[in-house]
Formats: sequence, structure tokens, C-alpha cells
Amino acid sequence: MEKERYFISLFNDLENYLRITYNKGDYSYTGFITKLYQIKKSRENMIINDMENFEIIKQAAQMRNIIAHNNDVLIPSDQFIKKFESIVKKITKPLTVKDIMTEYNQLKTISLKTKIKDAVNLLKSSGFSTLPVIEGDDLLGLFTEKSLYDYFSLNQVHQISKDMTIKDIIEAIDLNNHPRKYYDFVDKNKSIYEAYQMFNKDIKQRREMLLLLVTDSGSNYEQLLGIVALRDLENHLIN
Repeated sequence: MEKERYFISLFNDLENYLRITYNKGDYSYTGFITKLYQIKKSRENMIINDMENFEIIKQAAQMRNIIAHNNDVLIPSDQFIKKFESIVKKITKPLTVKDIMTEYNQLKTISLKTKIKDAVNLLKSSGFSTLPVIEGDDLLGLFTEKSLYDYFSLNQVHQISKDMTIKDIIEAIDLNNHPRKYYDFVDKNKSIYEAYQMFNKDIKQRREMLLLLVTDSGSNYEQLLGIVALRDLENHLIN
């Protein structure tokens, strides 16, 4: 009975979590499978969206029903329990933004005085796609390989001197200067699912979030703690 009890405990943890997290203000009873399909349709949870995970959860629901009514008929295998346990933990105890972010002290940063040629070389040598522009404790903007194209577009110029500084092109990298491509701030304790939704919320409006900037409570007035890119989230949600 040890395996059956542990399996039932896992299933109950999952069911309770999903009902609380995804009730959408509707507290009427809905069957587990119906609730599962609703969550999958909403595409709010990448773990449940994954077809293999989805099928394992459905199998678990069927096994739960059998064990609950005939506990001497079915015993979950060690392999199945291990897979199901992994899925349940990913859903009910998700990583937070602070768990996966690139911490501030690991970032490569530049200042207003940094020459453009040095910023470009740092992008190439570091392997990072973004360089925060920092003055004192203030985050002024984010320099990417597209920043120069944005500057060309804003000023209708065709060339930039390599000796120009970041200050000279700050209008092109200011955080508030991208109507379609933008950045947002996120609370360090947000789950990776909530962070993923932030990246996808404006797709219909054809806006693209390039990066999440992590602060203590998600305010742009707080010290930058780190950054999270979409690929960081996908690596942890899919694997």
C-alpha cells in the first residue's frame, strides 16, 4: 500500500493546486479531467501543454479512480511514479525568477561614457545579447545589436562613428523608447510560469518583450538584481 498511498498523495497535491490556481473565480465543482482540458486549452501552463506530460496526468487520473475504488487491483510502477512525481513538482513547486535569472554581478554592463565600438566588441566577446547601461545605481537603458539600427531609424542617418559614446545614442536605447519592442520589470519571486505569460501577453498587439528586468518587487525604481530572457524560461519549462 506504500506506493498507492504516495501516488494518491501526489495526485491530491496536483489536483488541489490546479483547482486553487486556475479556478478563475469560479468555485463550482468541475471534474479533474475537464479542468485539465480547460488549462491546456488556455495554454497558461507549459508543463501541461506538453503532450507527453498531459497524457501522463490523464493516465494518473484514471489510475487514481481505480485505486480509490479498488485499491487491490492496481499498483503504480516505480517508473510511472517517478515521471508523475517530476511533473507534479514542476507544476506545484515552480522555480521563481530569482532561481533562473542571470544575476547582476554576472552581467556585463556599460556606462554612458562607453564608446560604441567597445560596447559592440563586448557583445561579441561576452556572448550576451544585451548590455545594461548603468550610471551609479540607475539603469538607463539596454544596448543590443539592434540599438544602432534603432538610432539610424530615429535620426535618418547612415553611419555612426565608432568613437561616439553610448550617451550619444541614448535616445535609441532608453527603456521607454520602444513602442513595439520593449522591456518590463518583474518581481524576483514571480514563478517562471507568470514570467512566461509576461512575454506572451502582447503577441496579439504585435508587441515583443525582449527582456525581463528583475528587481525586489518589480518596480523600475529599485536596484536591478538580474535579467531573464525568454530562452532562459523555455530552457527550464521544457526540460
